[in-house]
Amino acid sequence: MQIAELKRQVDALSSNLHLCQPGSQKSCGWCCGLYDTHHASRNALVRKLRTRTKEFASTDRNLTAIQRFSEKTMRNEQSRLCDPEFYSCDFVGFLDSGETGVGCMLHPLSQGNQSIDWRGLFFHGALACQGFFCRFYRELSSAEKWVILGTIRDWYLFGLVTSDADYARTFFRLAEERLGLQIDPTNLVAAQASGLVHEFFHWKIDWPYRNHDSKPIPCNSSTFSSAEL
Repeated sequence: MQIAELKRQVDALSSNLHLCQPGSQKSCGWCCGLYDTHHASRNALVRKLRTRTKEFASTDRNLTAIQRFSEKTMRNEQSRLCDPEFYSCDFVGFLDSGETGVGCMLHPLSQGNQSIDWRGLFFHGALACQGFFCRFYRELSSAEKWVILGTIRDWYLFGLVTSDADYARTFFRLAEERLGLQIDPTNLVAAQASGLVHEFFHWKIDWPYRNHDSKPIPCNSSTFSSAEL
């Protein structure tokens, strides 16, 4: 990614653009409960999102039809939630045909909605979506966001990293302690370093020291079994 484009994104972040949809083929559905399941591998979520997206595309945009979609989705998925008190929204799906981004299918800008905001049918309502800012957004500096935006290019990993502010902040703390200087984001997104940075963040998916003989730890975890993948 070009440095100028990254700077544009970071400037936009500082003016209250949600990190949910920063563009460049990545997005986050963590606060929608996307990862709140015992089957949160990439392949498992792709299958779920693909089915939802196809079903919702053929759903009429009216109160009755949308409620039927929700009831059918919950009945068919029967997801075992890691945290039953953390709401998992049925209306998270793919936002493009290339399946490069996830997000709210009730949003007025989503396909088929003709600029109508259907988020009032969601459990928390549209105002909750508009007003929520996660820890990652609040606690990481613009420079740290810049590095993550410039090194992660897929929705699945982006969501896992942005949902774990402590993990991201630990990387920057360790890097600064080891180098003995403040992180310069332009150096970390350069070709020579970006691969190493991406490798660290990718441990959210493929932790190299996991116990392959144990059961996978559920939810936002780096230890998925080969069978689940």
